[in-house]
Amino acid sequence: MLILQQYIQEVLFRQRICVVPHIGTFSIQHFPARYNAGAQTLLPPRDQVVFTQSWQDDGSCLEWIALKENLVPAVAQRKLEKYIEEFREALQPGQALELPGIGKLQGDFAGNLHFHPEELPVDPADIPIAPIQREEPAVPSAPPAIPPASAMPAEVPVPPSAEAVEPVMTPEEENTLEAVTEGSIFRWWWAVAGAVILLGGLAAWWYIGRQAPVNIPAPVVTIDSTKHSPAPDSSRAATPAVSDSISYFVVLEEFQDSLSAAKKAVKRQSWKQNVVMYRRDNLYKVAVPVRSLPIDTTSELQENRSKFGINKAYLEY
Repeated sequence: MLILQQYIQEVLFRQRICVVPHIGTFSIQHFPARYNAGAQTLLPPRDQVVFTQSWQDDGSCLEWIALKENLVPAVAQRKLEKYIEEFREALQPGQALELPGIGKLQGDFAGNLHFHPEELPVDPADIPIAPIQREEPAVPSAPPAIPPASAMPAEVPVPPSAEAVEPVMTPEEENTLEAVTEGSIFRWWWAVAGAVILLGGLAAWWYIGRQAPVNIPAPVVTIDSTKHSPAPDSSRAATPAVSDSISYFVVLEEFQDSLSAAKKAVKRQSWKQNVVMYRRDNLYKVAVPVRSLPIDTTSELQENRSKFGINKAYLEY
């Protein structure tokens, strides 16, 4: 198997996007459920691999090769160029390159690449929807025959119903009823007025909240280690700190300029990684803030190296 095939399989399903320099970009797109009128079935939502020949190198492929083969960046760059040449040779016109579990990539005589994706497993299966059969109302049967008048029994006379008689009230009772009615109407108006005041307060609070500035700061946290102390790890905020625990950083990467470091920090934060950026010794560093006992620093370093796949990560206090 080509090295780049293994790279695509490992990175695509973990990050949902994989960039191969000078080849293209693979990504996993989500398609919502849809109704098939012909088969009368509801197709469930699904994921599908999509390929485009446009690409923007983010350095992930070079970093993966360097970590995979334990190489320095310069040697890893030469290895990457060699692997790209091998990948292009496997895509000669008329030849197809199989990417197990992903699809098939094929080149043509014009230098274009055509991708045929595989169907990713979907669970649950299609949901059959049977049409609803509307029942027609039953036809009424013929009315029964009426016997001759001579055979019909005489109707029993029904006494007339007694009409409702309005009760007669004395003047004292009428005054009492009027006072009770006016009191109930008065209380009802008080309840309506209270509800209107409450709704007006809620509307004013909502309007003021809408007028508040909604500018959200950038997700990158820049820390100058010469002026500020390290930010506490939010994942450990629920655990009370031990009196003799210390705060430090597990440095993953370092850059000469702040723009590159900020882009890398934003990218890792988009992967749900708890990282920050700070400046020390004229370098901009992307690191994980940690707080632990001094005896646990080595285990924390090994854990973060394994978690992020960066063997050159180191501690900085």
